[in-house]
Amino acid sequence: MTDPGTPQALRHLWASPALFVLGAFVAFSVVGSREAGWALMAGGLSGPVVALGWQAVRRERPETAFVVVPLSLPALMTVLFAINEGFPGIGAGGP
Repeated sequence: MTDPGTPQALRHLWASPALFVLGAFVAFSVVGSREAGWALMAGGLSGPVVALGWQAVRRERPETAFVVVPLSLPALMTVLFAINEGFPGIGAGGP
């Protein structure tokens, strides 16, 4: 269960990767820009990194659900996007 003392802004930071993954999907599928898609996927880590820093400064330990769920979604989608689009600098078919 979520700690009632956890600030709402911190919860939003942990949830932010979902929005970046959605933006990356749109960039890959609708716009067709691999570079923008991968930039959004990399930017999706900014929210959890800031949240971890925030909690480290406050000397709090994040709940497991705050770490596992937000970071597993970008990890899974990175694998799926890499299979479909290829990593930056490498085409979908390889080098």
